[in-house]
Parts: sequence; C-alpha cells; structure tokens
Amino acid sequence: MPRKFAVVILFLSVIAAGIVWQKNTQPSLCKNLDCFLMKDSDGFTVKELYTDTKDAYRALYKNANRYIRIEARVINPSQKDAELQAAVNRMRALFEKAPAPYPGEISDAIVCDPAFIPMEKELKNANTSLTYFTGYLNNRMTFGSCSLDQAVYKGIAAYTYCPANNLYINIELFTPTEEFEANSPAVENQIRTLRCPD
Repeated sequence: MPRKFAVVILFLSVIAAGIVWQKNTQPSLCKNLDCFLMKDSDGFTVKELYTDTKDAYRALYKNANRYIRIEARVINPSQKDAELQAAVNRMRALFEKAPAPYPGEISDAIVCDPAFIPMEKELKNANTSLTYFTGYLNNRMTFGSCSLDQAVYKGIAAYTYCPANNLYINIELFTPTEEFEANSPAVENQIRTLRCPD
C-alpha cells in the first residue's frame, strides 16, 4: 500500500511540475505591459491577471492609487477598423438614453447627466492612432457612472491598433476621482504618450 501511495504522489508531482513549466515557458502577449510604450508605466505591478496566452492578455496593474487595466488581442488586420469601432460604440452606448425598465410617473427613460458622459478625443502620430474617452467609473472599476455617488474613480479608456504585431489594445488608466481631478492634465498627458512599439 505505501508503494502505491508513493507512485501516486510521484505521478501528481510530475503533472504539477509540467503545468508550472508550461505556464512559465508559454509566450506572453503583454507581460509587464511590454506590448506598448507609455510614459510612467514602468512602476505598475500586476494586481490581477485574467488572461495570459500568446493571443490574448487581460490584466489589472496598480501603482499607488493609479490603475492600468489592459486588454490586448491579436486580430486579423482586416478586422481592425471593425474592432476599434465596436469598442467606441460600446462606450458610447453605456451613456445613451434608454427606456426605463418600469416606466411610470417619475420617468419613462434612463438618462445620464451630461456632466458624466465621457468626452471622446482622438490622437494621431507617426505609428499610433488613438481614440480615448475620459469618464467616471463605479466602485467595481467599470465605466458607466452617471451620478456623483457612483463616481468612485475617474479615468481614461483608450483604444488603438498596433500594425507591427496585429495587436488590438484597450487600456484604461484610472485613479480615485478626487486624485484624478487634482491631476487630470498629468493623467491625460500620460495616456497621450501611448505608442505602439516599432
């Protein structure tokens, strides 16, 4: 009986070692935020890793009170315009007037206060075209806040495509609302330095 137990333990150890080896040798699409260039991004460390494969990367990084959430995916170059437009449309749709689930005397529609609708901007330089929105995030760190009591964070969601490696990138840079308001030019300037590697 002890010999069978030892064989089972050895077998399980070999499997565990193989999983660890595969995870450590599998190529990462954007480990340590190396799939793009952006000023002051080197001080961020991984807080949560959602996906890390050779074709997709999703993670949340943190540096003090500032966060970067990234989604990077390899896409077919012919799909880049559709992917970028779909991302922009999803952000816009979060704040469009919508019918109330239970229309009544108070309101027949859900409307976001214009002060909370994200501002859309575009930036083009030598190798990067960037569309970005500045807006509020809720306590779950997602865009869509339409009132001050929901606006726990404020940040920028940026979308771009890097042709050198066929990479669609969505980066969100955000911080607690009060801190963003006190440093908004610096946060926006940081996202405006986003570049595709050559």
